[in-house]
Amino acid sequence: MHWLQIIRLSVLGFAIFCGIIVASLSAHLTAYVEENFGGYDNFAVLGIATGGITIISLPVMLIVDLLRKGAFTSLVVVELSWLSILWVLWIATAALTVDETSAIFSSCDFFYPILNQLCHETQAVEAFSFLAWIALMAYTILLLIVALVNTSRGSPMWKSSVRAYGGIAPAPKASTVDTAVNTNAYPTQQYQPQPIYNPGQSQPGAYPQPATSPASGVSHTQNGSNSGYSSYPQV
Repeated sequence: MHWLQIIRLSVLGFAIFCGIIVASLSAHLTAYVEENFGGYDNFAVLGIATGGITIISLPVMLIVDLLRKGAFTSLVVVELSWLSILWVLWIATAALTVDETSAIFSSCDFFYPILNQLCHETQAVEAFSFLAWIALMAYTILLLIVALVNTSRGSPMWKSSVRAYGGIAPAPKASTVDTAVNTNAYPTQQYQPQPIYNPGQSQPGAYPQPATSPASGVSHTQNGSNSGYSSYPQV
């Protein structure tokens, strides 16, 4: 069992525990107020609903994940969506409890014991609602970060379960790119002058020699230019 699965089981188990307490206390508050005052408190009704949904849904997720591998309820994308809805319900329960009871049950020092009991139960509903919200939200953020990190590393886990995946995937090894140029693989061709073949020469492939005039002693090339001797007589 890897560390992410341990955190998952701990958080979901704690949320179920908070759901049992909040649903039970909220049910007792609703029953007492309805019996003695003929009405009900909104925060208590929301506490019953939120606690009941938590008690029913989270054990189903854990049991199905334990019995069946790759179930729909165990997918990371489904778990993120549902747990986000749950912690929104929990923070709404806690905020509504504070809003409706902060003026009446600011301190539990009433003369009648039943009022002190109702005050303590209300404070317990408020406290466990906040604790369930913090635990579920923290785990949801952690799971989202792990899923994003794995996606960036080329190993997405959105359609896999936390139990089957195994936490954060290892970082991919950087590929070594050989930037050295192999000169033997690409030989460089150097320019070499090609010999001029003259059909009148006895040796094909030899370079033509400059012609010299016997009368003037002037050397000429094939194009008729002087090779460096003047045609005037030397004194």
